[in-house]
Amino acid sequence: MRLINKSKESDLIMEKLSFDVNNGSIIELAQFKHDGSVSMTTYDSKGNQETNTESISAGDFITMLNWYRYEKGKGNHSLNFE
Repeated sequence: MRLINKSKESDLIMEKLSFDVNNGSIIELAQFKHDGSVSMTTYDSKGNQETNTESISAGDFITMLNWYRYEKGKGNHSLNFE
């Protein structure tokens, strides 16, 4: 994971995170305001956008993080589901 510096676009400040994916693509997450929705965009290995930007509500994002903590906490370290 690498943190991309804040970027100022118009009067909005956007926080971005980007992650390398094992297939060579990149997933980028962006949030424009505290407790706002999170935009998720996937780029191929050449930097071309692969998918439409998806919006994840702040509540759904927190639910995903809580699920992750729960699974890791109960010993499901590789997040396998059978």
